[in-house]
This record gives sequence, structure tokens and C-alpha cells, in this order.
Amino acid sequence: MKKLSGLIICCFIITSAFAQQGGLVIKKVSAKEVKAMIANSTGPMIINFWASWCGPCIREIPYFESKVAASPKLIKLVLVSIDYPDAFPKTVTEFVTKKGYKSEILYLNETDPEYFLPAIEKKWTGAIPASIFIDNSKKYYEFFDSQLTEQRLDVELEKLIK
Repeated sequence: MKKLSGLIICCFIITSAFAQQGGLVIKKVSAKEVKAMIANSTGPMIINFWASWCGPCIREIPYFESKVAASPKLIKLVLVSIDYPDAFPKTVTEFVTKKGYKSEILYLNETDPEYFLPAIEKKWTGAIPASIFIDNSKKYYEFFDSQLTEQRLDVELEKLIK
């Protein structure tokens, strides 16, 4: 009986770390996990921080997705929602589904910006959208804490993959 109780609790903990609707799965992550993702990246990757209530974020994501998909080199695009806790999972999941985002979607499960901003990027003031372009194989790292225009994104993608 103890084993069954432990198994049930373990399953609850694992499933509570994800939001799922239809085929969409959004995983909760900590600032430490995001930092590890950055440190362990082995190829070109962009991590974009956004929120469903952020106009510049909503304008930026579609062209990030289309330009990354059209890139001649494989680039991993990860969209990390920093929506308020009461928006996860329902609002975030519904928003992502409605918008049809194709990239990996994560939810930053942190509530204290005094902790998570410098834990992820020391220069991050909290402005969104914010993006980190990484390719550890060539020691490339760039941080942007504003919306990138399509033209600027083209320039930055070229730097990331050259």
C-alpha cells in the first residue's frame, strides 16, 4: 500500500509540472533549468521570453518562428512564457493553441524577478520580449531585451549561424 501511495504521489508531481491540452505540452521550468539549457546548448538556439499580454512579444513571435523554420541551418527556438502564475496553465495553453505556435513552449515557474532576472541574464532589466541567442560550439552569446524587428532578426540570425 505504501508503494502504491508513493507511486500515486510521484505521478501527481510529474504531471503537475506540465500543462497539456490536446497535443500541446507546456513544461514548467525554473530559472536554474533555463540557465542550464543555455549552458548545455550544443548548437544554435534562441530562447525568447514573452507573455500573452505583451503586444511586442505577440508581434515578434510569428516572424521568429517563420525565419527560424526557413533557416538553412537548424536553430532551436524555445519560447519561455513569463505570464503571471494565475495564467498557467489555462490561459497560456489556450493562447499558444489559438496562435498556433510550433516552437517548444516552456513556462517560467518563478515569481520573484529580483531572483530570476539575474539568475538567467545579469543584464536583463525585466523588459520583454527578451531573447538570448546562443551557440556554445562557437562561444556565441547575445542578449536582447527589446523587440527585434524582422530586419534586425535577419542580421542576428546570420551572426548566429555563420
